[in-house]
Amino acid sequence: MASNLPPGFVDLHTAFTRPDTELNVMGVVIDYLPSGRTKGPDWVSTFTIVDATTGYNGEKARFFRPHEADLPSFRSTGDVIMLRKIKIKEWSNMKLILSGRSSTWMIFYQMSIPTCIPETQLKLDHSKLGGVPEPNIPETRYAITLCNSQDRSTYTGLITQNARIDIYTPSLSTSAVSGPKLKFSLIKDVVVSTYYDIVGQVVKLYPDDIKTELYITDYTSNGLLYNYEWGRDTDNNIARDGDDYCYAPRAGKKNWHGPFGKLTLSVTLWNPHSHWAQANVKEGDFVFLRNVHIKWSKDSKIEGVLHSDRKWPEKVDISVLDGKESADDRVKDVLRRKRDYIKKFEHQSKEFVDEIRGQKRKDGDSAKPLSSAQLKKRRRQERKEAEQEKKKTVKGAESETCSTIKIKSSELNKNVACTHDSIPPRSLSSILSLEKTHAHITPNGTPCILPFQNICSRATVRVVDFFPPDLADFAVRHKTSEFDNLSDDNDNEAEDGDGFESSSASSFSSLDPDSSRKAEVKWEWRFCLLLEDANATMEKTKDRMKVFVADDDAVFLLKMDAENLRNSPTALSQLREKLFILWGDLEERKIRTRALQVKHANQGMRNTEADDVKKGVTQSPPHTLPFQCCVKEYGVQVKGAWERRFRMFGATIS
Repeated sequence: MASNLPPGFVDLHTAFTRPDTELNVMGVVIDYLPSGRTKGPDWVSTFTIVDATTGYNGEKARFFRPHEADLPSFRSTGDVIMLRKIKIKEWSNMKLILSGRSSTWMIFYQMSIPTCIPETQLKLDHSKLGGVPEPNIPETRYAITLCNSQDRSTYTGLITQNARIDIYTPSLSTSAVSGPKLKFSLIKDVVVSTYYDIVGQVVKLYPDDIKTELYITDYTSNGLLYNYEWGRDTDNNIARDGDDYCYAPRAGKKNWHGPFGKLTLSVTLWNPHSHWAQANVKEGDFVFLRNVHIKWSKDSKIEGVLHSDRKWPEKVDISVLDGKESADDRVKDVLRRKRDYIKKFEHQSKEFVDEIRGQKRKDGDSAKPLSSAQLKKRRRQERKEAEQEKKKTVKGAESETCSTIKIKSSELNKNVACTHDSIPPRSLSSILSLEKTHAHITPNGTPCILPFQNICSRATVRVVDFFPPDLADFAVRHKTSEFDNLSDDNDNEAEDGDGFESSSASSFSSLDPDSSRKAEVKWEWRFCLLLEDANATMEKTKDRMKVFVADDDAVFLLKMDAENLRNSPTALSQLREKLFILWGDLEERKIRTRALQVKHANQGMRNTEADDVKKGVTQSPPHTLPFQCCVKEYGVQVKGAWERRFRMFGATIS
């Protein structure tokens, strides 16, 4: 086929031997993803192309443009794309085709490409980037040759044997031609006697000499799948109605660690797919399966099978997908569903364990409903209490106005800026109070106080203490989790008793078959500040609040990335200078206080005197200007109970 190449073009094998060189190539599209945004301002289109010189898996390409309308738009696999002025680059330890600002594209749609090169007119249905000239005869002939070099029965678009080759000009007055039927499907949507492309995570892998049993899940439920039940291996327990994930125990597969319920599809791989999977696939990998045949199993459940291709017996229809930062959207969707499943599993499994242990729920939901007369009486009482509370609030506001002198903007630290300046600051006492914002009435009319509310506020404060006491410990090591790549994974971390967030990499080890892999380690900011209300008050003691500063909020505050501060004196010095702007001589006073404590301890000072020295750092007047910051309230579960926490954000040191 190389002899049929248009002038100025090279085949894909030659292209990948000439990295960082502007080249022109053509290929058949065998896979593509919907266009999406990058982390920057551009849009990207990702697709895979092949020609006669490549393997069955093809070569991946990424085309970038500032506007989505300027990206290639494919109608089906089998479309032929012509790329000009591209380069072969190495990205994430793999070589791929990348576009530049001067790169262009043109697509010949396979539904209009005939099965042989005609002797007459050579105009195919195509689309192209603006400014690209029309295709010439050699380019058109090569597009037809490329399209027919592959098994056209595997393409997702339809074609007739005598396809026309006139220019495709749809009319607005006629009904639109329906698009190609996409073969990609979620497990919940598959039906028997149909072929599908499936993306999911490998749960189990059972290889033998002639085949491989692959258990895959995308965390969607199909009622025709086998039901993997959770619980003890006993027969005297009865299933409960409304149990989504079948937690009622039943004798079954003892080595099954999840997911539970009807979420896992069994796929039998025959050679060459089986041989390739045994060498390249392991539990926990994300895989793409092409042309999976869905059929009935012996026990009347659905299962998948992947046979060899009769025309291309060596073609492998399974590939491993990247589950890290470069993961495509389908893998990220699987991760999101997995995260939601784990949250629901942990919640429901705890309820079931409590139930079989005879533990009664104490949240008041099982209380008997009130009669109409009791409800009327309760409402009258609540209105009376609300009126009394309103009067107290008015008096309290008047008292607070008289006893509190707010800081003027001219007295704030000019080197510390705060976002959301349109929101007026609140006093720490009002933020810490539960009466106004956390009062709640349950559906059966029972008043209660919520343990926390997801509320954001602004405050004017000073820093009077910090933890840990050594600035070198402000950055800590963090083991990454597969869920860290999700943009909405903000509430997926647990916290320990000290309030510092810990990695979720080991939280789901019993459910995640990939937990045995070695987790990557990175550095993150994690420290705590004790804030004091900066507004002057007539009371002797001012309200104080412990806040946590971590991750992106700390990066925004310090304008520094976290690293190992014990091995980087320069970064530690920069951090100390930044924090001096925020809290003045607080660190020096803490160091002097610790030195005095050690000195007096060596001299046999009594405990009460040592305590006075310890309190000196927070009782002496602060030598710094107040600043404004944002505070968000949230809750964490500690030993089964919710605890209220605060986290600082929105402040930055210039």
